[in-house]
Parts: sequence; C-alpha cells; structure tokens
Amino acid sequence: MKWLIIVFALLVAGAILGPISSGNAGYVLVQFAGWSLETSVIALAIIMIVVAVAISLIYALFRAIASKTKKGGQWFSKRREGKAERLLEQGQLALLQQDYLAALQAFEQGHKQQPSTLFAALASYAAQQCGELGKSEFWRAQAGKAYEEADRVIQIKYIESIKNKEPDVAVKRLDALLAAGLADAATLRLAAELYKATGQWQALLELLPKLQQAGLYSADEFDELKSRVYQKRFIEEGKKGDNGLYDYWRALDKSYRSDATVRLSYAAALTHFNKKEACAKVIYKGLKRGELSIEQVNRSHVLTASYPKLVEYIQDALKRNPQHTGYIRALAQLAYDSKDYSLAQRALKKLVDSEARSEDYKLLGDIYNALGDTQLAANAYKKALA
Repeated sequence: MKWLIIVFALLVAGAILGPISSGNAGYVLVQFAGWSLETSVIALAIIMIVVAVAISLIYALFRAIASKTKKGGQWFSKRREGKAERLLEQGQLALLQQDYLAALQAFEQGHKQQPSTLFAALASYAAQQCGELGKSEFWRAQAGKAYEEADRVIQIKYIESIKNKEPDVAVKRLDALLAAGLADAATLRLAAELYKATGQWQALLELLPKLQQAGLYSADEFDELKSRVYQKRFIEEGKKGDNGLYDYWRALDKSYRSDATVRLSYAAALTHFNKKEACAKVIYKGLKRGELSIEQVNRSHVLTASYPKLVEYIQDALKRNPQHTGYIRALAQLAYDSKDYSLAQRALKKLVDSEARSEDYKLLGDIYNALGDTQLAANAYKKALA
C-alpha cells in the first residue's frame, strides 16, 4: 500500500508542477455514464491523494479488525508463515552459493515476518561471513543456544558439499566437529560414510561405540561394518612387517580378542596374508572356548584344513551329532580346502538334500568343477542363483 501512495504522490506532483511551471494550471473534464466532472488539475490531485489515503486507512482498519477474529488471525498468520518459509529457502540457497549478503538480508526479513531463534542464528552466521561483526553479535544474542545448532547444521551441509571434491578438508572439518562433542545422528552417519570413503579405518574404529549407541544400524548391518573396519585395520598393521599383525592382535584387550566379530576379522586378515595355519588355530581356539559358533565360522568363509586339531574338532562334533547341518557344512569346506573333493561332495550332497542354501550350491558347483563334471557344476550354479 505504501508503494501505491508513493506512485500517486509522484503522479500528482508531476501533474501539479508541470502546469504551474508553464503558467497554466489547466483543467480536467471527466465524463462517464452520463456523469461529467470538470475541475482543475490541482483539485484533482488533492482528490486523488484523499482517495488514496482513505483506501489505505480503510485497508489498515480492515486488517486490524480481521486480525482480532479467529479466521482473520489464521489467514494473516499463514500468510506470514508462507513468506517466512520462502525467505528461509532463499537464505539457505544464498548460503550454499556463498552469497552471504543476500542470505543475511533474507534471514533478517524472515525474522520480521516470523521471529524465531533459527532466523536469528542463521542471520548471525551470515553476518559473520559478511564481516558484519556488530550484526553478528546482535543476532547471536537473539539466537542464544540455537546459534550453536544452526552453526553445526551449516557446517554439516558444507562438509557434505565438499566431501567428494575435497575429502581431506571435509575430514578435518568433521574431526573438529566430533572433537567439539557434536556427535548427533546426522554427524555420526556422515562421519561413517566419509571415513569409509577416505580409508580412515582407525578413526572409524574409534567411532564404532558411538555408532552402536546411536542405533543408526541394525544388528546385522553394524556387525558387517564392524567386521570390515577391523579387517581393514588388521591388514594395515600386517603390511607394516612380519610381526605387525600379530603384535596388534595381542595388544588388544582380551574382551576384544574374545569378540566373535573381531576374532573372525583377524582370521580373515591372516587368510589375506596366506597364513592359513595361524588362521585355523584362531578358529579352533574360538570354537573350543565357545567364543565362536560354527554358523558364524561358516558364514565368514575362513575355514581351512591347515591345522589338524581344527579338523579333528569338526569330525568329533559330527560324531556326536551327525545331523548337525552347521558341522556338515564345515566338513564340506574343510574337505574342499584339503582337495578331498569326493568327501566334500558327499557331505554337501547330504546337506543340500536336507537344507539347501545358495552358498551350498555355489560350493557344490566348485566341487563338481574340480572333479571335472561341468554339467553338474552348471546345474549347481543355476540353483545357487535361483
């Protein structure tokens, strides 16, 4: 409305000053539907100003009355909320484009439409980036604790925007957030993704307890992540020298060495370095102490026949319980590893007749391949893919 008044005022000023400057005030004749109005330009200007002011006053009065009613108040409230949302989006877009002045203006206008600590916090951040330190302090005082939350959100958004182009910078900024104690779900999830992508396995290992506590993963997903992290760390240590892997394993607390996931990850790392006998010993001790189940061992695909005591342990377990599918599956893997393909075939054939799994058919296909029966191997592979 104020712009309408300004436009009218400019038009009137032109209409008045023009004729006056030329020495001719002029007149106006208006005819409409049989009505006619003849007046001077100055009188018309006064009438227009009066009408504009009257319209403005009537609108202001209507707005004041409407805002007192429930429906009227809701309408104006929704209108302000809509403007505030649009200004918030504009400001956030400006932040991502690093146009901090435009962002500051949008957040300040948004705060006028709908005062909130969020607008104040974002305005403080934008003002700081603009170098407007006075405004930054003012808005920070308005925001209070919300400033810290807004600052964290902005930093997370920035890290996400550079994690592919500048991963090293992203990791440093993320480390700073975690060091400051900012470990909410969004930050932890981003940390897990970024540490995996950049191979920061030690950092991710140290983060595992917080990830588990936050409940970001299901039990199976967390075990898979934990297994991968420990296996990568064991391999990193194994590359340092002959005793690097063993020394790292022995340096772990006993509670970690007795953890099934950690022990199986160590066994997988030993297999990676072709230390099959050491791997078999680790599996044997885990089974004997009850730290590992035969099902966990089978799923890990680290069984090897390089240690006689492990083979004897599996055979004795089968003698006690000949129908135990877990030990039958383990015997088949041990027989295949020792190249006793006939025994592996018999054990696995018995297994798939009673409890068929895709990995069983896959191993059976490998066994038939080793025996030179390509047709049976192809059939087994098809069943594995079914």
